[in-house]
Amino acid sequence: MIRVGFIGSFSKDWMGGLNYFKNLLYALHFYQNHKLTLIVFTGKKTDIEIKNLLKPYAKIIDDSIFDSKSLKWFLMKLENKIFGTNFFLSNILKKYEIEILSHSSTINLNQIKTINWIPDFQHIHLEKMFSTKEVEHRNKRYLKIIKKSDLIVLSSYDSFQDFQKFSPNFKSKAKILRFVSQPNPIYDQLNESFKAKLLAKYEITSDFFYLPNQFWKHKNHMLIFKAINRLKKEGIEINVVCSGSLSDYRNNNYINEILEFIELNNLKSNIKLLGLVKYDEVFGLIKFSKAVINPSLFEGWSSTVEECKSVGKNMILSDLAVHFEQYPSATFFKREDEKDLANILKSYKKPNNNLNIKSLESRTKDFAETYSLICNELLNK
Repeated sequence: MIRVGFIGSFSKDWMGGLNYFKNLLYALHFYQNHKLTLIVFTGKKTDIEIKNLLKPYAKIIDDSIFDSKSLKWFLMKLENKIFGTNFFLSNILKKYEIEILSHSSTINLNQIKTINWIPDFQHIHLEKMFSTKEVEHRNKRYLKIIKKSDLIVLSSYDSFQDFQKFSPNFKSKAKILRFVSQPNPIYDQLNESFKAKLLAKYEITSDFFYLPNQFWKHKNHMLIFKAINRLKKEGIEINVVCSGSLSDYRNNNYINEILEFIELNNLKSNIKLLGLVKYDEVFGLIKFSKAVINPSLFEGWSSTVEECKSVGKNMILSDLAVHFEQYPSATFFKREDEKDLANILKSYKKPNNNLNIKSLESRTKDFAETYSLICNELLNK
């Protein structure tokens, strides 16, 4: 049994990342538990809901060294900054006989192998959405992680191509690990009664398209709103419901621009911004929508797309290479062309085509087996 550790420094502000880890642990727990022992290290102050989310699939170890601003945390950071070592962290991991530390962005561990995950190279493709300082920081940080890690996992072939351009001398370190999202277990039980209560709660009175992305600027919400506005001027009423955090730490004014656009164009009856909603409500909105839209300007491997794929929900996706790779049977539009999207929304009908993808169980097994093989390969080098 290989003992694999993860550091649970997760935040509800990045639900995609949190769900990624939950789904990885789920897959490994059910399909590789005879080969891997999973341990998640969290801070004593880590949100109990996050711990409970991961607890069914891994052993949870609490230590204050993983609490930001604690004395142990401060000493660990000071040691790393001055000496470039991780003596304090290595000792804790060795105490629990960890052989591989995974997905933690941590390097320089004494006699412990590291597998680190790079979600995407968005800052290269959408450089204008980052400050110069942040671009430089990411470049420096990514290169350091790539050089010092034993292996790097990437979520798509599209990301692998970016990796090769970004660090061609280290392409042998990269492994592709396409993650698989598990649907909420109650999805199939969501009935007309649930639908009625859900729509009444959020005052949704018409058929709607659903967009569950957080309001980060690269998620490209504005294109949908412009497409809806274009159709409204033609006398065609299209409705969209959006959920997700309404803030973007890189673009603090973005939500204000959106609200102003909705107000100036009298779109309040067409666009509902729900903010954060309960997890079962997300799946309810997925199930009862006409289709789920992801207009994003960039993705590494979208958890929204993966969740819809796992329940067989039809989607309307921007024409990113990774979207074609992830869900080839979706409906696609040009990601900077509001007219193209408007034409699709105007006449949209659920496609009758076969989804042409492996079953959820088969994809989950592949996900778990690929990761297990990566761990075995690393230890047998």
